[in-house]
Amino acid sequence: MDESQIETQLNDLQTDETELDEVLARYDLDDALEAQYNHLEDRFRNLQLTYQTLLNTRKYLNA
Repeated sequence: MDESQIETQLNDLQTDETELDEVLARYDLDDALEAQYNHLEDRFRNLQLTYQTLLNTRKYLNA
């Protein structure tokens, strides 16, 4: 194998920055997990508010 063939193979095997950016954007797990966590956190907060409202209503009705 001569030097030009090796250089050609190396160039063919290099990662294209545009392709790499597309793959990273498509499979960005950090953003996906953050969005999922935020959604669950919002639902949990709503559940806490509902629970607290029910407790307060129960205290009011039993007083």
